[in-house]
Amino acid sequence: MSDRDYLPLSATLVKTLTDKLYEKRKAAALEIEKMVRELIAVQNYEQIERICKILSEHFVLSQNGNFRRGGLIGIAALAIACGREAQRFKSYLVPPVLQCFLDNDPKVRYYACESLYNIAKVLRTITLSYFNEIFDCLSKLVCDLEPTVKSGAELCDRLLKDIVIETCTQFEVIAFIPLLRERIYVRNAFTRQFIVSWVSLLTSVPEFDMVQYLPEIMDGLFHILGDPNPEIRKSCEILFSEFLTILKTSQVQPDMFEDMTRILIQNSQSSDDLIQYTALHWLREFLNMPKCHQVLLPHSAGLLSAVLPCFSYEDDNRQNILFTFVDFVFFLFFIFTAKEINLILRQLIKNESTKKSNESNAIHNLPDMTITKMVEVLKTQIQSGASPSRIIALGWVHHLFECLQDQMASHIDVLFPTLFRVLSDPSDEAVLLVLQVFALISTSNRTNTDRNYNDYFTKFIIVLMDLFRTDRSLLEARGSFIIRQLCMLLSPEDIYKTLSETLANESDTNFASIMVKILSSILLTSTELHDLRIKLKNLQTIESADLFVCLYKTWCHNPVALVALCFLSQNYDHACTLVQLFAEIEVTVDFLIEIDKLVQLLESPIFTYLRLALLDVENNQTLIRALCGLLMLLPGKTDAFHVLRRRLECVPNFIDKFTSIDKRLANLSINSKEKETINDPRKNINFDELQQYYLSIQNRHIDLKKQRYRYAPTSDVRRNRQTSTRYLDKMTMSAPKSPLPQFVCQVCGNFLQQDSSLETIDDQMTKPIASSTTICDESYNELQQGGSDGTIVIRKTLGRKRLSQSSLDSANGFALVPHDVNKDLEQKSMREYRNDINIHEKLYDFLSEQYTFDHPLCQECTDTLLDKLDVDLQMATHELTSYKKLLEQLNSSTNVQPENYEKLKQELIELDEEEKRIKDELLKLEQENQRLQNESEQLKKDEQSLEEEEIRYLRDYNEQKRLLFEAEDEQKSIDNQTKHARAQYEKLSKTNAFNAAFHIWHQEHFGTINGFRLGRLPSINVEWSEINAGLGQAALLLNSLAKRIDLQFIKYKIIPLGSHSYIEDLNERKNGKFVQLPLYTGRRHLTWDNQFNKALIAFLDCVNQFKLAIESKNQRFCLPYKMNEKKKGVITDSNGYQFHVSYQVGSQEEWTKALKYMLTNLKWGLTWITSQLPDDMTTSNAIPTTSSPTVTSPR
Repeated sequence: MSDRDYLPLSATLVKTLTDKLYEKRKAAALEIEKMVRELIAVQNYEQIERICKILSEHFVLSQNGNFRRGGLIGIAALAIACGREAQRFKSYLVPPVLQCFLDNDPKVRYYACESLYNIAKVLRTITLSYFNEIFDCLSKLVCDLEPTVKSGAELCDRLLKDIVIETCTQFEVIAFIPLLRERIYVRNAFTRQFIVSWVSLLTSVPEFDMVQYLPEIMDGLFHILGDPNPEIRKSCEILFSEFLTILKTSQVQPDMFEDMTRILIQNSQSSDDLIQYTALHWLREFLNMPKCHQVLLPHSAGLLSAVLPCFSYEDDNRQNILFTFVDFVFFLFFIFTAKEINLILRQLIKNESTKKSNESNAIHNLPDMTITKMVEVLKTQIQSGASPSRIIALGWVHHLFECLQDQMASHIDVLFPTLFRVLSDPSDEAVLLVLQVFALISTSNRTNTDRNYNDYFTKFIIVLMDLFRTDRSLLEARGSFIIRQLCMLLSPEDIYKTLSETLANESDTNFASIMVKILSSILLTSTELHDLRIKLKNLQTIESADLFVCLYKTWCHNPVALVALCFLSQNYDHACTLVQLFAEIEVTVDFLIEIDKLVQLLESPIFTYLRLALLDVENNQTLIRALCGLLMLLPGKTDAFHVLRRRLECVPNFIDKFTSIDKRLANLSINSKEKETINDPRKNINFDELQQYYLSIQNRHIDLKKQRYRYAPTSDVRRNRQTSTRYLDKMTMSAPKSPLPQFVCQVCGNFLQQDSSLETIDDQMTKPIASSTTICDESYNELQQGGSDGTIVIRKTLGRKRLSQSSLDSANGFALVPHDVNKDLEQKSMREYRNDINIHEKLYDFLSEQYTFDHPLCQECTDTLLDKLDVDLQMATHELTSYKKLLEQLNSSTNVQPENYEKLKQELIELDEEEKRIKDELLKLEQENQRLQNESEQLKKDEQSLEEEEIRYLRDYNEQKRLLFEAEDEQKSIDNQTKHARAQYEKLSKTNAFNAAFHIWHQEHFGTINGFRLGRLPSINVEWSEINAGLGQAALLLNSLAKRIDLQFIKYKIIPLGSHSYIEDLNERKNGKFVQLPLYTGRRHLTWDNQFNKALIAFLDCVNQFKLAIESKNQRFCLPYKMNEKKKGVITDSNGYQFHVSYQVGSQEEWTKALKYMLTNLKWGLTWITSQLPDDMTTSNAIPTTSSPTVTSPR
């Protein structure tokens, strides 16, 4: 561009403005300021606009960095010169500066901040029209990497905040919110701090009403709350507290609460503890506000999803051994908040249900969709949540069914499978809650008025049985607990009746037997079933009789439980019959254990009436017989046997009653006649039919057991051989009577029916057998004569251990000699009988030695063995035939002619030589292999040593690298320290000592220096100590300024000594010393202190000499208030009024004004001295506040 294009800016001015040196650019800016002031004075706005256009378009937007820097300082000077008229040119001032905020040159960005600062000071309110653009730029500059740029942006930010607060009525918050909502999601820590400070500022001003915009920025504030910087988190936390305080006292629209609730629910599930706690705290406060209840109820599902997981944190945090006290306190508040939200929400649901019961259309806040969402949340928490959360969720399900039965009816099918899985939960509380829920479901919405429960009750019982059937561990661990709790929650009679009906058709007889055993135990022992036991005991109604029949048909699966049921219902005749039928069933160890438990129960308080019935021997003979039958079934050494025996011994005339059969029969006939005359519901029970049903069930058990073990007979045998007690009892009852020793089959364990021909075998016949047998381990036989009954047990241990260990340990080695043998023993001596046993054993040992199986064998096992041997024989015959055919083929193929023998011999020799050669080669290869192995081992050793050396080198390398990193860190630390020191140096070098040390200003009518007021008024009695200190500061300032310009005062010398400063009069001496004029006083009547008044006059004369010294250097310099050289101590204002600095002349007001004008002149002199100082003593390249080219005098 030509020089004409820059007019009215001269070419020299343009060149100076774009110079590299800051001093020259500053001088050019002052020249532009002077030019614009002159144009303002003549109101030539067109030329000013042209200057603005040139500076903005050709300088600020230039590609040259120096042009941009010069344009920025020029625009700032132009704005300062325009003053109030700067608003005319705002479009040329602010936008170009904002474009430089994102410049690549950090110096340009800094000068842009400086320029905007000066422009904003001038424009003030007008700057707010560009607020969004300025805010966006500052939000980026506060995170600038250059410290000077960041500090400049912070200064602009402070000024902008002051302007917003001063003109709060003109600031449009609604236009700022979209930008804030966009920028609030930034991740930079400095920008977040910047945004939080602005939101906090706007919130503190009530006129802005930031609460109504809170839903738009709340989510972003939660993101800032999760910042890792503790200061930012603390600031944001305080901001949330301020917002919450305002919300509690302000009137807010309900839709705002709804929007904020959505955001709070979303952030309450955050992984950050502070965010989660803050969101929960807000939700709790919302729930405590009655005006929010109607808004929050539709969000109940979200509230549950936020609160329920919190209850699981207790177990997680308890496992953290590094749990600090602060964390523990925070955790307590956290759990307390969650529990309070849970309680309040439950109460709200309850209140809504109460409203619904009172008014038909009262509940609109909990629609079906909300209930559905709540059910889904609870279902998810029950399935996948931790144990504490699962318990709370189950409590919610129970609460919903309790309060909202109609609305929850449609969700029963959804919750049913989930609730059933909780029955396997290890927590008893969770299982109890599930049962309570099922109890509520069973009693709700009954379609059939004849029944106490709905269809879900039967479905629940069926599914519960299926669960017990598939999960036997649950049945063992929790079966009794679940059934007892159900009996507490519902009617025990209905529970047992439904369970009986369900088990009556059970195909798995084993499971049915186990269930009956558990149900019988609960029925006989649980206190919850006391009423049911009384009903079954008396059987006074038809319903009770029907219940007994129903239970009887199910109890048939367990004979012992059935007998207990008959004892409970006092059906002793039928109980006696059932005990007699025990002879036809298999007596197992489990069966005996059940009888043992029944005997123990008979001694409990429940069967007190049964024990008392034993006193009536005549009418309860069947009861005594049934108990005797149980006694006969028990082993003689068990505790139950002795307990029952002692009980029966207590029965009066026990033996007599058993022997007097005629009398017993007579009593039975009398009792039967009496029963026929009484209207007893028992007569409606057909016990014969029930007995037949019992026998059919037991036959069914036997058939299913046979089917179960049809393909695995040994498993049944192995199970039945575990305990010898059962076999001893069985042998006692079923052993055949024979004078010969009884042996058992070595396969199936059954008794052998020996042939009578074996009786003729004697010792002579067995001698050849004994001589031909070789038995490794000698057999020994042991004959034991035990018990009072004379039973003889023979244990036979075979020398050949061909059977498995389980078979050897089983009862297959036992033989029982029955009672009839005792008669034969009376005729034979024991030695002869033992000889017979030895003869038979030798025979069996010989047979066992000859074959691969032990003897003796029963007929069935022998047949089975023969069939197996036949099959083995057929297979062996087939193999023999095959081998014969193969041998014939080999013989036919190897039939060689004699003429080929020589040829074959030659081939054989060659093959031998070939074999020898190959062996030699093999030897060489083995040697080579050995050599290679040695080399391989040596290489491995070398490799290992190299690896160790490599590890050593790596360690050295890592050590050197660590030292390098430490050196680099130290270097970076030194660089940072140097950078900090340089920044401090630059900051200090830009600081002016005079401006920092002497601050001259005004306070109402007083002039002040460093805060000390000069003067006194009748209404304001300033202390003399303050006046003395102020005069001392003024004396020090004037003396320092004089030294700066090498000024020697004529006639006077200022001695600054603080509050006791004085002036020496060089023209007067006293006692050889110069007269001291004190610049301080403390007298009450100042008019008498002539020396103090002379000192003030002398000080004003020194100020006048300082002015003359400056005018000699700069003719344009002038002070605002004139000091008359002729009239000492007089100072004149702009209107021509004269004021004397002496207290003797004029009033206190005039004296105060004189001192104020004197300080103003000193201020002007200080400003001139500051402008003339070198760069290292000025602040002109900072953002000035006191070094502006224009100085405003204090008013």
